[in-house]
Amino acid sequence: MNTIIRPMSIDDYEQVRKVDILNQKQYLGTKFDQMSADEQDSHLVSRKSEFQINVDTGYCFVAEKDRKIVGFLLAHEILPFRRYLYIRYICMHPDLQGVGIGSLLYNRLIDKAKRNGVKEIRSLINLDNPHSIKLHEKVGFTLNDRKEAVLKVSKKS
Repeated sequence: MNTIIRPMSIDDYEQVRKVDILNQKQYLGTKFDQMSADEQDSHLVSRKSEFQINVDTGYCFVAEKDRKIVGFLLAHEILPFRRYLYIRYICMHPDLQGVGIGSLLYNRLIDKAKRNGVKEIRSLINLDNPHSIKLHEKVGFTLNDRKEAVLKVSKKS
């Protein structure tokens, strides 16, 4: 079955959280399991108290395969400056990294950004994450000092 990219909804919370936890466990290893619940929550981007805010931005998407969420992207406008987006987080299930889901999520975001007249998308890059660097370059971002990726968005023709 194909991967479906769609806008994130409040009903996606539980599945997004599961992918977020798997991703943090991959990144932090056993250290994550040794943390208190509050410490774990502080490392996750899928905090329940902020989830509706992410959904409401209109720039957050999920990747779904066989009715299960396998990736997500959190983005929002940089306020008070309209027409600029900031990528808060992009995450794929650890078993499905490197198979194109990140590109699909970014392409959907870029299409929407073009339709809405967005001029630029920015994303911070972890220097210790070569997969993230490769993904951002693949979809057209320019890396500044290898810490921040910038994509100039042109209007859809």
